[in-house]
Amino acid sequence: MLKSRLVRKGFTLVELLVVIAIIGILVGLLLPAVQAAREAARRMQCSNNLKQFGLAAQNYHDALKSLPSGFITNHPASAFNTPAMMNVTQRGHWSWGALILPYIEQTSLYNTINPGQTEMDVVLLTPIGLAALTTALPSFSCPSDPGPQQNNFNEALSDAPGNAAAPWYNRFATSNGTDRIAIAKSNYVMSGCSSVSTTPLVWPQFGPATGVGWLNSRCRLSEITDGTSNTILFGERAFRFNNLTVGAGNALGFSSTVNTPGTSSGIKAAATAVLGLAYNGINWSATNRIHQPRGYSSNHTGGAMFALNDGSVHFISNNIDYNQQTIPGVLTNGAWIDSTFERLIGKADGGVLGEWQ
Repeated sequence: MLKSRLVRKGFTLVELLVVIAIIGILVGLLLPAVQAAREAARRMQCSNNLKQFGLAAQNYHDALKSLPSGFITNHPASAFNTPAMMNVTQRGHWSWGALILPYIEQTSLYNTINPGQTEMDVVLLTPIGLAALTTALPSFSCPSDPGPQQNNFNEALSDAPGNAAAPWYNRFATSNGTDRIAIAKSNYVMSGCSSVSTTPLVWPQFGPATGVGWLNSRCRLSEITDGTSNTILFGERAFRFNNLTVGAGNALGFSSTVNTPGTSSGIKAAATAVLGLAYNGINWSATNRIHQPRGYSSNHTGGAMFALNDGSVHFISNNIDYNQQTIPGVLTNGAWIDSTFERLIGKADGGVLGEWQ
């Protein structure tokens, strides 16, 4: 009688290697799809944030008959109060972000900081006020942005040549003129002007801002004669993009005393923590990067998200028609406007917008 031979079943080494190779190929195929799905979700959340701000601004307008100010001060610019003088007259400035808090279900925070009635540097001196200003606000943050929740940006972090010697764009708040406090970051800024200059944002007498937000502004929708569906209200700014750190913005306000005082810095540069300029278009990262903190940028591939004054949100491509040159052009309301991106920012330039979506 023959005995049955015991046969051991299993995978050979070659078979195991084949299986591992197949799994690797599948992971390689699926990973980009998973990453794309995650970015699509992040982009949708970013769009929802801007949608919320756009609706809040409209509700603010319904209640107070104007859009929120870009930022507010008790010492507005005048023929006798130049930007250089304004650098020392008031340390803290509340922004549009603080003013719309009741319209984004943040009434408790609004009552705590009391913008317009209590100055920001005074609020920072209290434990409850300090906590309120340093607590991150999810609706002010783009999920694709790699920056910190509290904005600790200063020129030392930047890749721009010469910035360390001329610290124009620090994003801190201050409680006594010297203490620098990282407060809640914002990846969204209000549209200030279609030009490259910060001057109209703080000194309208020099040349009125062509956007919808500036110092103590009270822009009415009726003043947007180009149409609310053709004019930018808010746009994105990244903390870092394309290996360039530009510092994003601040959610509730800024301090003019944390930057080097002077005619081209101080409050003028500090105001870019809450306001944006066309400057060099979207996601611009040329060699001379020193002024990039003034502009618009994002980590979404190919462009950035913007909210218009009709409450709609649009993704605008890096490749949108833009011309920084001031000559030739048409000087309208304080800025040269001769390209599509500039016309989207200008509220009353009267130019033909053209294709941009």
